[in-house]
Amino acid sequence: MVNTPDKTKLLLVDYENVQQVELAGLDDNFRVIIFVGADQKSLPFDLVTKAQKLGGRVEWQKITGNGSNALDFFIACQLGRVFERSPRPECTVLSKDKGFDPLLTYLNANGLKCRRIHSLAELHHKAAATATAAAPAPEDAQLRRVVEVLGKLDKRARPRKRRTLSQCISAMFQKKIDQQGIGRIIDAMFATKLISEAHNIITYEF
Repeated sequence: MVNTPDKTKLLLVDYENVQQVELAGLDDNFRVIIFVGADQKSLPFDLVTKAQKLGGRVEWQKITGNGSNALDFFIACQLGRVFERSPRPECTVLSKDKGFDPLLTYLNANGLKCRRIHSLAELHHKAAATATAAAPAPEDAQLRRVVEVLGKLDKRARPRKRRTLSQCISAMFQKKIDQQGIGRIIDAMFATKLISEAHNIITYEF
């Protein structure tokens, strides 16, 4: 298992549920376990090369067997192991599955600091908020533009899927932003709670 010494943060990745995993911006205190489904046969080259750069801080766990929410039970088991340790690392579950929330609420009430995030952008956003003030990133203006345009639309007319939201943002900027840039904008929308997602359907909070 990944070594989790005192003051270490542990990131548990539900890779069946979230495939956008940007490890490059992680704080040095993070250790990572990436849980891969039994039927997931390949991994993106970019993710693997970035994971290699973190060395022993990353562990891959390919689950065995299939079944509804099978991978979730493996993550829950890992959280139980962490709960029994002393000292306990701070845990973050990267998943859009709200089914984790009752368990995390229980563990928090009993002394394990843990939470669920939709996107790693939420971690990066938190770190940026506590860092020394700097010039706004180019995405800030782009994000405001996206919110402004979507805010003028009836909620029923807004994109309901990530793919259509991506296409909509691309059209807003006349295809001058690449897919990675569009992905950062969408991640920032999740991080700032402008949107949420359940069962692959996007809900707008503005």
